[in-house]
Amino acid sequence: MCTGLEIAALATAAAGTVTSTVGAIQQGKSAQNLANYNAQIAQNDAIAARQKAEFDARAQERQARLFAGTQRASMAATGGELLDMQDVVDMSAEEAELENLAIRYGGEMGYRAGQQRATVARMEGAAAKQKAQGAAIGSLLTGASSTAQMGAKYSK
Repeated sequence: MCTGLEIAALATAAAGTVTSTVGAIQQGKSAQNLANYNAQIAQNDAIAARQKAEFDARAQERQARLFAGTQRASMAATGGELLDMQDVVDMSAEEAELENLAIRYGGEMGYRAGQQRATVARMEGAAAKQKAQGAAIGSLLTGASSTAQMGAKYSK
């Protein structure tokens, strides 16, 4: 028969096991919540990169149209050969289009990088949760074993 002191020791060991197990589970949930938060930030950054690139591309298109208008007005004022000047206009339009494509490409790469960071954060959160669950199970098994050994010792 166990004495009051032995019962208290067993209860304390069991309570310690439960506390340790619950703590590991909470730690996993917290890690996953933080990872999900980081994933959402990365997702928002991705969307912002795409939106900024679209805004910059539209602004660049406006600038290119203004420049083309200024070019045409300048050519008309000089009275030069229109055919010779068309080459200059075509080159300017080509450069503007290349710049626009580069802006859009940069935005798409920023978007993809943000998406990848979000995916990695989610995976890290899931891994942290799994690790914590493993630790909780380990803690539960270790604590149960220790408590059982202690109980067996006291029952003799």
